[in-house]
Amino acid sequence: MRILLFNLLFFILLCFTPLNAQFGGMDPASVDVSSLSDNQIDHIVSEINSRGLTIDQAIAMARAQGVSDNQIAHLRQRIEQHRGIEGAEDDLEFLEFEEETVYSEKPFFIATEEEKSIFGFHFFNSEELTFSPGRNYAVTSSYIVGASDQFSIDVYGASEMRYVVEVNRNGEINIPNVGPVLVGGFTLKEAEKRIFDKLAGIYRDMKADEPSTFVNINISKVKPVTVNVVGEVFAPGTYVLPGTATAFNALYLSGGPNLKGSFRDIKVMRDNKVAHVVDVYDFLINGSGDVNIQLRDGDVIIVPAYKKRVRLGGNFVRTGIFESKEGESIEELINYAGGFDEKAYRNRVEVYRNTGRELEVKDVFEGMFDQFFMQSGDSIYAGEVLDRFANRVVIEGAVFRPGTYELSSGMMLSELIDKADGLREDAFMERGMILRLNDDLTYSNLSFNVHEIAAGSYDVQLKREDVVTISPIDSLREERHVNVYGEVLSPGRFKFRDNLTLGDVIKLSGGFKESASESYVEVTRRLSYQEAAVAGEKTGHLYQFTVPRSLALEGDDAEFKIEPYDRIFVRRAPGFAEEGRVTLKGEVNYAGEYALVERNEKLSDLINRGGGLKPDAYPEGAMLTRPVSESVRERRIKEASVGQERGVELSELGFEVVGVDLKKALANPGSRHDLYLQPGDELVVPKQMQTVKIDGGVLNPVSVPYVEGRGLKYYVDQGGGFGLRARKNRAYVVYPNGSAAATSNFLLFRSYPDIEPGSTIIIPEKPQRDPIPPTGWIAIASGVSSLALTIVTVINQL
Repeated sequence: MRILLFNLLFFILLCFTPLNAQFGGMDPASVDVSSLSDNQIDHIVSEINSRGLTIDQAIAMARAQGVSDNQIAHLRQRIEQHRGIEGAEDDLEFLEFEEETVYSEKPFFIATEEEKSIFGFHFFNSEELTFSPGRNYAVTSSYIVGASDQFSIDVYGASEMRYVVEVNRNGEINIPNVGPVLVGGFTLKEAEKRIFDKLAGIYRDMKADEPSTFVNINISKVKPVTVNVVGEVFAPGTYVLPGTATAFNALYLSGGPNLKGSFRDIKVMRDNKVAHVVDVYDFLINGSGDVNIQLRDGDVIIVPAYKKRVRLGGNFVRTGIFESKEGESIEELINYAGGFDEKAYRNRVEVYRNTGRELEVKDVFEGMFDQFFMQSGDSIYAGEVLDRFANRVVIEGAVFRPGTYELSSGMMLSELIDKADGLREDAFMERGMILRLNDDLTYSNLSFNVHEIAAGSYDVQLKREDVVTISPIDSLREERHVNVYGEVLSPGRFKFRDNLTLGDVIKLSGGFKESASESYVEVTRRLSYQEAAVAGEKTGHLYQFTVPRSLALEGDDAEFKIEPYDRIFVRRAPGFAEEGRVTLKGEVNYAGEYALVERNEKLSDLINRGGGLKPDAYPEGAMLTRPVSESVRERRIKEASVGQERGVELSELGFEVVGVDLKKALANPGSRHDLYLQPGDELVVPKQMQTVKIDGGVLNPVSVPYVEGRGLKYYVDQGGGFGLRARKNRAYVVYPNGSAAATSNFLLFRSYPDIEPGSTIIIPEKPQRDPIPPTGWIAIASGVSSLALTIVTVINQL
């Protein structure tokens, strides 16, 4: 898009003789801008267009004539008003700027894995490293000035002037009131000197010994360049780059050499001649910036096909495809690959070569690296060092610094022990062992007496890969410990220590609980290995002690020493009992929790402590629940998890229902109906019940009012009668207290259980069976037919 900058026209006010003549040669600073007519404004525009002056030249000439800032502002307003005049925009073409130059961008392409393995590929295609051409790169002193470059010249000091001039097609700049200067084809440094010399002819004190006028010369706009990249690159084509761009910038945009392209013989053609040859390896390996050349408009970059290429694999720092020049040896290629890595075998590399008929392998040893020259298609492989040590020995066990040590010439076992800072106090001195690697890579064992090695009366010469083991005493016997069971705060297993007494062990286990019996502590001891060597009935020793809570033992008890593997049992005092609680709920006068203060407390005792039953209580429906033991609970959870008790809720697995007859228990205290209570029991006495529930295999499961004297069939009829799958002979009744009664059957006679208020009648159902599919009936018919045919055949035979 093109933009007309009307606000700069004020700089032409006093620049031209015709206009100056209109005002009789008056001082430009005294001109009244408001008195200028529209025709005079048009004449100003036409005059500047006819003279081919640039905006900057007009600015410089106006300021040189002494135009004030007020005149500039006033004239700007007149120009804005003049924009509506017909034809004004056409007359102001000298103020138009061309659109900003659009520089080329890197095309998108997808490289193959083989192309990515070429050394140098990532140099032009890395996300972290980019040679994308920048527009704001600093212009170096070696930059070659050409057409369309723009200079900014600031004169300051005793004289002040600013020039913005552009290099024309002839390579010249035209400085107003100074004259033309030839700068095209010169370096920036040379061009600046030529401009300075030209200005010094006007501002003579610039070259004085003590100058009072100075100049600052800069290149303010660099022309774009258009170059062509051809040959074996990923994206050949024509690219528009900033004037400061180099060959690497153009190669970056083209993606660099492809699988067939050369990285080492890239030519920059200028004026039909080779201006420069780029060797990318010289930059990648040596960091030489001289290989990169600044481009000029019209340059052609040619990337030819490679002439010699080899592959490097194995234990090099870099692996992949590398390009080689004529006369380069393996040593130089290894240098390109960054050398060998830390695991490489450096004395020899393998070279695989295509002879044109078949493949062959060549061994190249280290001394030949600089003499062996590569052929195109060669592959170089570096192997790993052997996973073995030439001079390693190992010592482990009861020494202060076990580990790996260097095997020196003629090294003895005693020397190795000294290097390991000597034997520990717990070393087993009777025997040590050396695991030795034989010449055929099998192993043999060599034993020695540690006492003799330490005393210097015997020694062993070590060999490569020997492993010396000196065991600590504890490693040659069972782990020694004692166990404490029973009424102590922290029962368990404790590590044995010498001179351990019974009081010490009880102290280690945290001391006695309140429930412990001081007078009944047992210690059991297993037979010694001498005793166990003879078969007999005895399997251990038993000792009994009285241990006070202060753990202050006296006499022989105090002298009794605990031995390894002893077991100490602290019994519970006979009269100690955990405080138990029971819960009473429902229709009693004082419901709540009650402590069991006697071992033989019964149901009737609990009701009496609860103040007796309320008038509307229903003792026949009282239910007693009791917590189950942990083992029973675990069994029920396991059965429920595998589906053996379907419908059982986990919340119900922690207790069981005890069928009680509270009415008889209260009528006959101490009878068999008056059960003993246990800690955790819960007794619930309901209100008087008036309904009976029918559930299971009936047409309409429902709860109906209780009618005294009515039997089970009556209530089933109230629920719509038996269902089709009902099992009548298996009907049973669950009573409010949790007990149940089943139907009894004798021959053709059936006796149903009695019904009480609050009862639940349950009619079991036959299992649901899937109907036989048509294929099943066909199979049955086929089987019957075959059986009938077989029978007929047998009859005929008979």
